[in-house]
Amino acid sequence: MTAKKSGASPDKRRKYDEVFKAEALRLASESRSTQAAAQQLGIRPKLLYRWQQA
Repeated sequence: MTAKKSGASPDKRRKYDEVFKAEALRLASESRSTQAAAQQLGIRPKLLYRWQQA
């Protein structure tokens, strides 16, 4: 028997528009840490790091 997970399906990704990404990058550049900026925005730090590298 398998347990059923509740909540959103892991197959569905959130999509962020260019305006949100630009604001996130601006906030990260003004912040002391990318991790703190990501936490403030409610996104994972790894995602913000990837946007900075792009």
